[in-house]
Amino acid sequence: MADDNRPLKYMRYAIGEIVLVVIGILIALQINNWNENRKRQNEEIFLLQDIKKNLETMLIDFTVDTIYNANTIVQYGKLENYIANDLPYSDNLDSIFGILTFWSSPYITATAYNSLQNKGLDLIKNEGLKNNLIQLYEVDLQKLIEDYTASETQLGSFVVEPYMVKKVKRLHNQSLRMARPSDFESLKKDVEFSNILSHIIRQRKRGIEIYNEAMNEIKIVINEIDTEVDLRK
Repeated sequence: MADDNRPLKYMRYAIGEIVLVVIGILIALQINNWNENRKRQNEEIFLLQDIKKNLETMLIDFTVDTIYNANTIVQYGKLENYIANDLPYSDNLDSIFGILTFWSSPYITATAYNSLQNKGLDLIKNEGLKNNLIQLYEVDLQKLIEDYTASETQLGSFVVEPYMVKKVKRLHNQSLRMARPSDFESLKKDVEFSNILSHIIRQRKRGIEIYNEAMNEIKIVINEIDTEVDLRK
């Protein structure tokens, strides 16, 4: 065997086999990594598309909210006009008094974002998009809840409703959204009521501003998601 170099041939053969096995393992690992990366990318795109749907739903809801809240400002302005010009009571005011404690508050649709948080925010490879998503959900939308909604709730619960209970009667037999002051002539001269009305209007206007800020940010993130998904396809 030594004479015809058979050990050397066997060694070369064994080394060749080992090299082939190693190459096979490396190829298998590479394929597995590629499949895993592809799987994560598909999962990322799926979640981004779901987040976009949530954002589009919120955009519609917020638009409806702002339209309703803007209309309440118009109605309260009519009441201010009656007071400023010392006009006699009209049955048309029943619906305005009925909605003095009403406003449309935001509902945050965050099912897809919550799912992303559970899977890990690092699933989003685009750092700019990831940061903007965090800013939108953790800051901008929270501001809408904690700043605007909380302020409306406090004003309604601690100021408007207690005053209404003393001065205004709910016409629940006619409609749950109608009410009438017990003494409108006295109410017109009540500085406290005028101040309350001005606070309600101011709060509602500020709320619309915060809504619009949030909606602008939502539109920006939707466009960023579209761009990112198109690049990945």
